[in-house]
Amino acid sequence: MARKPYTSLADALAQILGKRSWQNGLREAEIALHWPEIVGPEIATRTTPVKLIRGKLEVRCEHDVWRTELQFLKPEILKRIAEIEGEGVVKEIFLK
Repeated sequence: MARKPYTSLADALAQILGKRSWQNGLREAEIALHWPEIVGPEIATRTTPVKLIRGKLEVRCEHDVWRTELQFLKPEILKRIAEIEGEGVVKEIFLK
């Protein structure tokens, strides 16, 4: 009986992480991890990146005042996310 060739751990992880749902989950986690760096510490305590679906990042805001503030900062936030995650990962931001 022929033996299957072994797959390296790196190759196995690449196959698993290559699936879109895993990539989104990892990117969501990375954005959440870097959120204070992206928006600044004060805004980060008042807002939370919730989910990333098809390039659309949903951000929950503690209050309407913070939602308004982030509305004006969207271009800068998108730029900072692109610097950290890569261009085109987040195309839109929805504030709730």
